[in-house]
Amino acid sequence: MVSKKSTKSYLCPVIRKLKYLVLCSGLLLTAFLAQQCANAVAPTGGPKDSTPPVVVEAVPENHSVNFIGKKVEITFDEYITLENANQNVLISPPLSEKPDIKLKNKTVVIKFKESLAANTTYTIDFGSAIKDLHEGNPFKDYVYSFSTGDFIDTLSIAGKVLNAEDKKPVEKVYVSLYAADRENLDSLPMTTKPDYTTKTDKEGHFSLNGLADKKYLVFALKDVNSNLYFDLPNEEVAFFDSIVHPNDSISPILYMFTEVDSTQVLLEKKLVEEGLLRFVFRHPAKDAVVMTPEMLPDTFNLVTTHSAEYDTVLWYFTPNVKDSLWVQVKYDTLINDSSRYSLKFKESKNARRNREPEKLKVTNNLIGRGGLIPNEDLILKFSEPIVHYEMPDSAIFKCDTTVFYGKLTFEPVDEDGFEYRLITPFSADSSYSFEIPDSVFFGIRGRTNGPIKADFHVITDDEYGNIYITVAPPEGMKQVIVQLTNESGKVIKQEVISRKQEVMFDYLMPAKYKLRALLDADGNGKWSTGNYHHRLLPETILDYKDLLEIRGGWDIDLDEVWELP
Repeated sequence: MVSKKSTKSYLCPVIRKLKYLVLCSGLLLTAFLAQQCANAVAPTGGPKDSTPPVVVEAVPENHSVNFIGKKVEITFDEYITLENANQNVLISPPLSEKPDIKLKNKTVVIKFKESLAANTTYTIDFGSAIKDLHEGNPFKDYVYSFSTGDFIDTLSIAGKVLNAEDKKPVEKVYVSLYAADRENLDSLPMTTKPDYTTKTDKEGHFSLNGLADKKYLVFALKDVNSNLYFDLPNEEVAFFDSIVHPNDSISPILYMFTEVDSTQVLLEKKLVEEGLLRFVFRHPAKDAVVMTPEMLPDTFNLVTTHSAEYDTVLWYFTPNVKDSLWVQVKYDTLINDSSRYSLKFKESKNARRNREPEKLKVTNNLIGRGGLIPNEDLILKFSEPIVHYEMPDSAIFKCDTTVFYGKLTFEPVDEDGFEYRLITPFSADSSYSFEIPDSVFFGIRGRTNGPIKADFHVITDDEYGNIYITVAPPEGMKQVIVQLTNESGKVIKQEVISRKQEVMFDYLMPAKYKLRALLDADGNGKWSTGNYHHRLLPETILDYKDLLEIRGGWDIDLDEVWELP
């Protein structure tokens, strides 16, 4: 008898397989959906927050009167940071003790450590100290004020602080006010804390608020030791030369400078290099006497020269002729110095062993791309006096395509031998070049030149331009120094005038130029800084209104007179 399998037993394996397939499909679908979710782009969170914090409450309220408390609380609409509060937060009038300034959640708490003056308006200038926590958006120039009396002062003075020499804005400078009705007003910046103070921003701007109805001395200080006194010689200062009242609608511009000690002294006396003694004075010392009581051998070859400003005297001499030397320096009755100097230049053995023999530095008077000014000689300028030269036959001089060998003759221009001219006439119709091998020119200190090469030609009218301008100095001004500079402010040429006249700057290569005028009130031939102790402002520097562009073959003839105020 053959038995049949039951339907149930037959279907079980099939059902199990179907369940397995359904389970696997579900797992695959789940994995697929999970992968899609993993690849989804996260929400951006909306646009970046660029809104600075907002004050929602101040206790007491801003501009409150009859303040008798010991603290101020200012609450914002979001969490903030308080950066460098001791430096960035300024309180006027200044306090003897700095208050505690702390951050508690969204609130800035200021606790005073001393009793406040009666019937006085106080301002708390937060500057750039407050920023929101997450994005760093600054809450700029927030000023909170209150009064300990029944009236709050609301007057203000705003202005700007610039560097006196280059007119650039000066940042983070204290600008202070001193009430003009106080005794010894001019000396107060040195002895007394100001009535009001603030700091300049990046553009040099300042604003003093909550001022009483008075007249004030305006004074600016780069406070090196953070005590609000002008008590160090290297602290930069500025002051307004008139007393100011807030109602005058004057925006003072202060020009910052560093005072220079007027006492003449010998700052340096030193063997700075082998064969070179240097004597440096604080101020120009044209009448200074630098001498030695010793008899010098001819081989010492002493040459004395000075800087263009006469504040430095240089002694060049041949090394290894003497081991030491007595030198006397005299200037009027202020300087009488006598010292013995070792003439052996000291340097480490390693430095001496690794040092390449130094060569003479050689420049020339060519302009532009090898241009020689018409009717001028070609001149070589050396870094030290030349004792002699030996021109070899290998030297090459070329005129157009004609080559000459050893046909180069030079002669000294100055009596000290710093400059030598090439004795050859030049024509505007030709081009020239020369090559001089090394060790031809011999300096007083034993140095020689490296190879010298120059290609040049006499410039023609279509290569250069000239500038003509009539300048009228202010009435009563001793003299004016009219300077021509490049775009970056480097002085190229200058002329000194004492009356209304035309000034010419000639043989200028194509480029952009600036004009400026130094009102040389003391007549010393250079810009002089100010002196607060003598109430002297820095000498005025005036810039011409336009940038001047020279093109080859074109002159700039300015018809309008430059009237200097």
